[in-house]
Amino acid sequence: MTLAITGLLYLGMFALAAGMSRHGDPLLGAQAKLAALRHPARYGWALLVLSFLLACLAHDGGQTLVFWFGFIPLASAILVLGITYRPAIPRICVPIAALLVLAGPLL
Repeated sequence: MTLAITGLLYLGMFALAAGMSRHGDPLLGAQAKLAALRHPARYGWALLVLSFLLACLAHDGGQTLVFWFGFIPLASAILVLGITYRPAIPRICVPIAALLVLAGPLL
């Protein structure tokens, strides 16, 4: 379950960063013109809320919730450093995060 929470949190942070006018073009690249990606911040907030709810409903008490709050700076650092130095790095991490979401309930 922790992997799914991690993937959802990264995808949410990526969508929030892509929703900013300053970071949208470097993060989304050629896909910035798609109609489904015009308001990625809405998707970002929804993914963050979903990951928070999964962390609250985890069976190991508050440990997953503490992990959720601790992973926020790590996901943000990946995005900020990736935007600054090489925007392809956060884009490469998106399919990896999607795989974590899919593989999370199985592991």
